[in-house]
Amino acid sequence: MKKLEDLQKKHLFEAPAGYFDKLPGMIQARIEKESGVKESIPYFRYALQYALPVVVLAIVAVIYLVPQKAQDVDSLLASVSTEELVAYLEESELTTDELLESVELDVESVEAIESEVYFNLEELETIDELDLDFENL
Repeated sequence: MKKLEDLQKKHLFEAPAGYFDKLPGMIQARIEKESGVKESIPYFRYALQYALPVVVLAIVAVIYLVPQKAQDVDSLLASVSTEELVAYLEESELTTDELLESVELDVESVEAIESEVYFNLEELETIDELDLDFENL
């Protein structure tokens, strides 16, 4: 087996005379030549690249975070005509009992309904004033 020390040293390549003395100047000249043509940096590109996502997020946040105008139930019901409500209730398969079970009334509403439906019998002097016709029943 051959050892490294036993191998002959041959100079296969030779540098031209003064090559390494001129080398730093040649590299410097190439660098100056390439850097002489600077690319202009489009600032609007960076503005769009960084500002556009922020603007889009701001618009989305405004759309979702700004509360919509909530209409109360009374104004919604006032906008629907009585005939339409009656027609809807007649066409639906809801019974009166189911409707009444789903409604929660406060004391004032119950009293208002009672005052409209029932009349005060104490104000009448006699039961004859009711003008009821029991014969046709």
